[in-house]
Amino acid sequence: MGVPHLHLSRSVSLLRSYDEPNGYERRIPYKAILTISHLTDTTVYLSAAVGEIDMATWNAAMAMLKEQGVNTVLYERHGRMKTRNL
Repeated sequence: MGVPHLHLSRSVSLLRSYDEPNGYERRIPYKAILTISHLTDTTVYLSAAVGEIDMATWNAAMAMLKEQGVNTVLYERHGRMKTRNL
């Protein structure tokens, strides 16, 4: 039997927002949480948002996703599908 050749694909991430630095490491309550489904390496679907996601948080999340190589973000807002190109 040979050595297995493995590939790990990222499929779901959770993005948490905190009011203070190192919130996750310190286990303080988060301000908001967002589920990110990775449809492809460059396209994600955002869902199950809970908490306060203000414009500063939204912009920081978009910048983080872009930094990770994402260029298309899909999400539902008021019953309509939206697409945001980064």
